[in-house]
Amino acid sequence: MTLPGSLRDMPPAELFPEVYARDPHHRGFARGGRAAALEALARLDPVTYGRDRSYLDGHVSRLSPYIRHGVLTLAEVRDAALARVPATAPSRAWKFVNELSWHDYFTRVYAQVGELVWQNFQPYQTGWPQSAYSYDFPEDIAQGTSGLACIDAWSRELRETGYLHNHSRMWLASYVVHHRRVWWQGGASWFLTHLLDGDPANNNLNWQWVASTWRAYPYLWNRGNLQKYAGQRYCAECPLASGGCPFDATYAALSERLFRGKKAAPGGEGHLDPARLQAVPWEPPPAPEAVPDAVVWVHGDRLSPTHEALTAYPDRPAVFVWDDDLLRQWQVSAKRQTFIHECVSELPVHVLRGDVAGQVAAFARAHGSRTIATTPSPSPRFTAIVAALESEGFTVQVWPEPVFGASLTPLDLRVHATYWGQVSASAFGKPPAPPKPRRAQAKASG
Repeated sequence: MTLPGSLRDMPPAELFPEVYARDPHHRGFARGGRAAALEALARLDPVTYGRDRSYLDGHVSRLSPYIRHGVLTLAEVRDAALARVPATAPSRAWKFVNELSWHDYFTRVYAQVGELVWQNFQPYQTGWPQSAYSYDFPEDIAQGTSGLACIDAWSRELRETGYLHNHSRMWLASYVVHHRRVWWQGGASWFLTHLLDGDPANNNLNWQWVASTWRAYPYLWNRGNLQKYAGQRYCAECPLASGGCPFDATYAALSERLFRGKKAAPGGEGHLDPARLQAVPWEPPPAPEAVPDAVVWVHGDRLSPTHEALTAYPDRPAVFVWDDDLLRQWQVSAKRQTFIHECVSELPVHVLRGDVAGQVAAFARAHGSRTIATTPSPSPRFTAIVAALESEGFTVQVWPEPVFGASLTPLDLRVHATYWGQVSASAFGKPPAPPKPRRAQAKASG
């Protein structure tokens, strides 16, 4: 069987001309690939990060695209952070490591819930029914023509660079969902199109947190909060600064204006049974045993030369497949295509495009192999591809990545704080600690 020639060296603008014609911003804020990732990692200052990360001009790592696409693992980023603080004072990197844990946490939740990540875990805690939220994403937000200087600036930055500071993401999401009463899934899809680090785990679960479909109450911000962390950069040029600013109010006044009370409307529907997240095994799959004739499948969640299956089979053929259906579904921007292309171009892979399961199977057959080695992914799409390959008689080996945090017991993923209590000792290089006993609540005196 003869394979099509590799697309590895074809410029992405030629691979996806319709995308590059639609999106005028062909390069985002970060260059793709392991070399660029290591340069960014070398600039990491976890101590300064812990002090001023909440400010728009504060020190942030901008490592998220490399983590999202597995160019860097959470474990190696954590190790780099701990190496930059005294061994006797690892707590100086506490905030940075804790923030990394959110990525691990959301990824684990996504692995458990799958496509449910696109549905409300619980009803909106805003007093408004689901029917009150529009399914049409506002064009003025998408194009940055709302007339609000801050909103329009964030829309422009997202579309032009593929990046937003975490505070800006929350502020923008809150405006979309609560001020404009637009369903959070529309905003999450918009972010996935443009963010270089966009993935359904971290992206969607943060939108659910803001929306209150996975939180006890909705997330709000006001002008004072904006000016505290962003200064006057937006208000100074906003035509509504002297009157008409929708954010110039107390939180109590904003809540009264935007909500019908911070609880679910009657008949509200949620789709997640919390018990599904209550006792989740933390252990990765055991490392498989290498076989002589395996081929390697590299996917978009682990685009690194340190890829565990590539390392296990350094002399065997490897393939990466552009997933045309997924790219269309997510309407992936030219910026993201460029970033992924730059990551792939550093790898020893034959590049194809189309139906992933079909192309990987054809690649394996062309090399006389019945074993396909790869790395894990929380995506239900990955699960479906593996199932399709196995139904064709292939053995799919999943080579585990380094563990970020181990636990002595199955993980409780219902809330991050509980999960963090289980893995935090291990995340700092110590033996896993037993869960802390709950304190008994004192009875009220009668």
